[in-house]
Amino acid sequence: MTKSFWILLITICFIACVDPHNKDFLENDLFKITLDKEGKLTELLDKKTGKNLLVPGHNISFLTIQQNGINYPVTSWKQSGEMLTFKFDGLAAEITTKVNSKTNYLTLEIVELNSKEPIEKVVLGPYNVLPSEKVGQSIGIAYNDSIAIGLMGLNLKSRGGFEILERERFGNAAKKAKTGASLTGFVRDRSTYRIVDNWEQKLGQAVPVNDRDAEIAGAKFALYCIPANELKNVVEEIILEEKLPHIKTNGVWNKVSNYSTSSKFIMPFNVSNIEACIDVAKKAGITCIYHGGIFETWGNFKVNEQNFPNGYQSVRECSDKAERVGINLGVHTLTNFITTNDPWVTPKPHPGLVLAGITELEKSISATDNELLLHDEQVRPAYHEPNLDKVNPNWREHKAVRIGDEIIEYSFSTANNQLVLKDCKRGAFGTKAVEHPKGEKVGRLVSHGYKVFFPDINLQDQMAKNLAIFFNEANLKRISFDGIEGGLITGHERYGSDRFVKVFFDNLNDPNIVANSSDVTHFGWHYFANESWGEPWTSHNFREAHLDHRLNVQKALKEDLLPRKMGQFSINEKTTKKDIEWVMGLCAGYDAGVDFYIEPNFEDINKDANSILSEIKKWEEARMKGVFSEEQKQQLRDPYTFYGLELAEDSVHLVFIESWIPEGKRDQETNKVNTLSSSILGNSSDAPVSFDYKHTNMTTEPGLPTSSVWEYICVGPKQKLQFVIRLPKTSKETVKGVFLKVGTQKRVIPFVLKPGDYVVNKGDDTYRHFSENHQIENEIVLSNGSLTVNEGLNLIEFDYQGTGRTAGPEMIVNFCTKSK
Repeated sequence: MTKSFWILLITICFIACVDPHNKDFLENDLFKITLDKEGKLTELLDKKTGKNLLVPGHNISFLTIQQNGINYPVTSWKQSGEMLTFKFDGLAAEITTKVNSKTNYLTLEIVELNSKEPIEKVVLGPYNVLPSEKVGQSIGIAYNDSIAIGLMGLNLKSRGGFEILERERFGNAAKKAKTGASLTGFVRDRSTYRIVDNWEQKLGQAVPVNDRDAEIAGAKFALYCIPANELKNVVEEIILEEKLPHIKTNGVWNKVSNYSTSSKFIMPFNVSNIEACIDVAKKAGITCIYHGGIFETWGNFKVNEQNFPNGYQSVRECSDKAERVGINLGVHTLTNFITTNDPWVTPKPHPGLVLAGITELEKSISATDNELLLHDEQVRPAYHEPNLDKVNPNWREHKAVRIGDEIIEYSFSTANNQLVLKDCKRGAFGTKAVEHPKGEKVGRLVSHGYKVFFPDINLQDQMAKNLAIFFNEANLKRISFDGIEGGLITGHERYGSDRFVKVFFDNLNDPNIVANSSDVTHFGWHYFANESWGEPWTSHNFREAHLDHRLNVQKALKEDLLPRKMGQFSINEKTTKKDIEWVMGLCAGYDAGVDFYIEPNFEDINKDANSILSEIKKWEEARMKGVFSEEQKQQLRDPYTFYGLELAEDSVHLVFIESWIPEGKRDQETNKVNTLSSSILGNSSDAPVSFDYKHTNMTTEPGLPTSSVWEYICVGPKQKLQFVIRLPKTSKETVKGVFLKVGTQKRVIPFVLKPGDYVVNKGDDTYRHFSENHQIENEIVLSNGSLTVNEGLNLIEFDYQGTGRTAGPEMIVNFCTKSK
């Protein structure tokens, strides 16, 4: 053979080795993927059936760069060993990835980026696949009874789904599509400062992440196509091999542990009543007692000194007592919500609080000025109060700005070519009012209906560490990341939520605790033992509060490979044995646990307490032992028919009790009547007295303000407000700590009211306290004590000092303004 022939043969062999159509590295024994010469995914082949599982006609670039709102697909690619390099001619960019073929899955890791300008985001998918009977939205699986296809991010920066800046209960790593289902992932550069509109706030700041998660390089995903009956085994295999969080209880992975569904009692335990709490839990066969509101502040997580005199050590004493009898303790928080009494807010706000609409003072202000003129009218969306007619008045956040170390509340903004903040309260939340020069930076403190502020992504890390320190010192074993949607406020979408959870777990001495969340996220999925949401306060009927949500979420949880819970219910003096038979039977039907709000003195307030606690124990033990047949579970899933439970040695028997019809939605409209005597406050056409506004103080959802916020129409021009506050004589309690707030004007009324007492203010600084028989009990003059209302719609906040989850007495307030 000639020398030229050998050269030609070697050249042909070399070309064959680097030809993009040589795709063995993109397959394993179960499936293979095929890319055309332009980098489009054209085939996802199930080797067992020989079927292409991609939706016909939905070929899409294997990777896409998103830059300045424009999508740039792959234009060509090449292989070198296990490395793939994708070219994007539209950006003159290249991305090099490493592919690793495992027995049951493939991994794709971004190892290098070359581009003239920084790349904002790289997207995988959406890959449209045919199996779609079931969808694990958060974990990222589309499957039917025979085959399952999944896309999983293998570290925190590797996000499942498409980027979303709004709240959702489950993720979008997998979603139903018009045909089949879609699987999507992405990674974003987090090294630069951005302005983001998200969730509840316009023009919010997103500061850079301070570690390697800021880089796109290092993002890594797993793609798998497996028999559906191997789904949980393969997912666990990926988690273990790729060193993802693998949280266990008693050595069993929480995703398959029945203990993840165990019910708990939400009780306000403390050093004085922990034994009583344990006693009630034991009678019900409950193994976890969970505190719904243990913290006085969120951020640094200070506990109530009266209930826990030695701080975290006192909580540890409670958990040690419970642990000795086989019960663990947990506590509730609202993830990254920061209360305004926390040291990060008062007396000197932390520089890491999230701001929005950052601009400058257009002119200097003294320490007493109550109007702020801001430089840039274009940032008005960050400060603007939406049309009040379209906003639930009970969902009002703090309207406050930060200038240096001072926080300033404002009532409203105006913008006639200039942005002005009006009716300002200087030195709010314990900060100090000082002079500020023209040009000093101003930013709105991002808030929320719970009347809290938020940390940026880096301060949030410290907050998560603070919470972990508390758990370590107090030896706690359960947590619910309620309010996890607060992570979006950092400007880093669901990454912010997942990062809080990861940092918290990374700093636990023992990460093997039972955690859940109000929402399920892609990376957070690895930490959560279940999802438990559904609140009891939305209906007076025990069975109807969020019933549709409770039932719908059971399917979503099962498809997402998560153990199931039925949410929260409240057991109180009105609860019946039938209520318990209904909810415990429904839970047994779905293999789900339930969380009960209950007071330590339950046995004193409910005459059927013993039978109720015994019923909980009977059903819970039977469900945890797995003694219900599939036929019985099917019966129990009917929410409108329920059964009693009879126990045998190795089986259970259901006894029909009754069927019921839902009451439907209750009319929540306040009766618009005026019961105030004209002898107390005159009522005329020129100065009409309002109808009765009624308020009862009671803590419902942890952290939710107990106040009422009422809409009141001032019938005339801006003026002083007249009002009467009454405690009906039918009340069985006294009331103190009464306050009214209009905008930034807050007046705390320093009287203790007995049943039948009332307080009168006629638009001046004088407050008069009268007894039931109209005798003056007290009179006080408050500096700047009057309240001013504007013409038209005003929002007036009212509350008094409550006692927690026990409803306080109903109070009645009437307002009066003059038409002229």
